[in-house]
Amino acid sequence: MTEEVSGPIGRIFIRVGSEEIDLAGTDSELEGSLTKILKTDTWQSALSKIRKSRDSAIEVATKSALEAKIPERGSSFGHLLRTCGIDKTGDIILASIHYLRSVEREANTPPREIRRLISQTGRWTEEEVEKWNLSLYINRMIEGGTTERGRGPLLGFPSGSPEKNRFVILTEAGLDYLEDLSIGE
Repeated sequence: MTEEVSGPIGRIFIRVGSEEIDLAGTDSELEGSLTKILKTDTWQSALSKIRKSRDSAIEVATKSALEAKIPERGSSFGHLLRTCGIDKTGDIILASIHYLRSVEREANTPPREIRRLISQTGRWTEEEVEKWNLSLYINRMIEGGTTERGRGPLLGFPSGSPEKNRFVILTEAGLDYLEDLSIGE
C-alpha cells in the first residue's frame, strides 16, 4: 500500500545558537508547521534570539583570539606604523588603505573604516581622526600631489570600479613610497 503525497517532500532546518527548527514533510505540512512556529514567536523576538546568539559567538571568538595571542587589528596597525616610522597624516591614511586592502582583504575602504582603524591604534582619538579631511588627502594622492618625489599618483581606481574614494587602491608608486618610508628613505 502506498501513501499518496499532496505535494513535493521538503525540509526546513534552521539552527540559531542552541535553538533548532527541523521540519520535514509535504508543502502543506511544512507550511502548517512553520505557521505554528511563527505564531508562537514574533519576528522581533526571533531576530532578538538570532542577535543574542551572534553576539555570544562573537564574544567567544574574541575571547579565544585573545587567549591565543592573536593581535587585535588596532594594535597590529599601530605597531606597523611605529616600526616603519610612519607619522605624517597623509602617510598614515595611505598606510591604512593599504592595510585594509592587503591585510584585511577589504573590497572597499570607506572613510569610516579608515578612521576606525586609525583610532584603534590608540595614538589618536576618534575625535582627532574625525577632523582629518580624508577626502582631500585621498584626492591629492590620486592626483599625485602628496610627495616631493614626483612619482605620480599614489592611489588609483581598479578597472571596472566606480571612481569613488572608497574604492581606491595603491598604485605601484604608492607601494614604492610606503616601502621607502619603511626603510627610512
